[in-house]
Amino acid sequence: MWGLMPSYARKLYVSVAIPRVLYAIDIWCAPPYDDGQRQYGMIKITRQLATIQRLGALAITGGLRILATDALDATAFLLPAVLLVDKWCHRVALHLAMLPEKHPLYGTVCNKITGKIQKHKSPINNLLAAYRHDPRKIKKIPAVARNPMLQGILPFAVSIAENREDSIREAENTSEAVQVFMDSSAINGKVGVAVVLTRAGNPPCMLHFNLGPENEHTVHEAELVGILLGMHLISTERHGSISYALGVDNQAAIQAFHSTLRNPGHHLAREILRIANQVQKRRQKGNYKLIICWTAGHKGITGNEEVNYEAKKAAEGKTSDKKLLPSYLRKLLLINPTARKRAHHKGLMKIWKKDWKTST
Repeated sequence: MWGLMPSYARKLYVSVAIPRVLYAIDIWCAPPYDDGQRQYGMIKITRQLATIQRLGALAITGGLRILATDALDATAFLLPAVLLVDKWCHRVALHLAMLPEKHPLYGTVCNKITGKIQKHKSPINNLLAAYRHDPRKIKKIPAVARNPMLQGILPFAVSIAENREDSIREAENTSEAVQVFMDSSAINGKVGVAVVLTRAGNPPCMLHFNLGPENEHTVHEAELVGILLGMHLISTERHGSISYALGVDNQAAIQAFHSTLRNPGHHLAREILRIANQVQKRRQKGNYKLIICWTAGHKGITGNEEVNYEAKKAAEGKTSDKKLLPSYLRKLLLINPTARKRAHHKGLMKIWKKDWKTST
């Protein structure tokens, strides 16, 4: 058999050809948008990009040249050119909204007039007119990375079992006096998390938190919020000089503590480390010990199954009293950029599906 397989040809086109063709597209191509009165965007350039993508789709599928472009795009599962331009320009506009306050462009991006200029528009005017992101409501990515000397130095132990069976066995045979379980859920377009602290002979302590709509927050972010709530319950425990185990069913959330903490949602990991360091210093004279371990979800672990049911309540809108929450969660959480990207991509897929139905 000669040539590349279609799947490998598509990967080559998506990872090499598209980034090269669309490099700096926000500078030389205005994003397509509609203000209710007329449509904007560079139609000629978009058609030229569609011609280029048609050649890529033909190379991937090996189809005949007489085939329609929309059929080739659907067969190769490539976003149509106009939607692809929209996706890349939206990504740039979102990055502008994520700029820190000390950045030279921050004032320009925050200025409401920048996106309303009618004549002699610059690329940044076109982006802000097409995508109405409020920079004050979107979480900023820190310009300074985490101190490399502190990576790997954590105020708690971390345990990730090799498989689900070992995770269940570890949870059932744990020797820690207090166990904390947390779980997140996304239901009906909303994201929530619940945490429960159990101690033998005492009633469980439970907290709920609803992050907001799914197009502004992610489940991964909710997992970090759950760890933060768990740390808050541990820090408010009266008998603190004992051992604690905090079970998390998301390995990515645990592994975030070993990163540079610059990705979306990692501001929560920074706050978790701050509280954990405070608790460690306050209880260093006793027998305080904390381990964050991975617990396999939906595997019959008593505390984990209970908190899974409560997480669904949190996703439906239940939130504990603000006085019971950590101070970091008493104010409105800023929008997660990853959630915005995902929501915009879903919107483009719906437009593509609608256009495909109307074209046939």
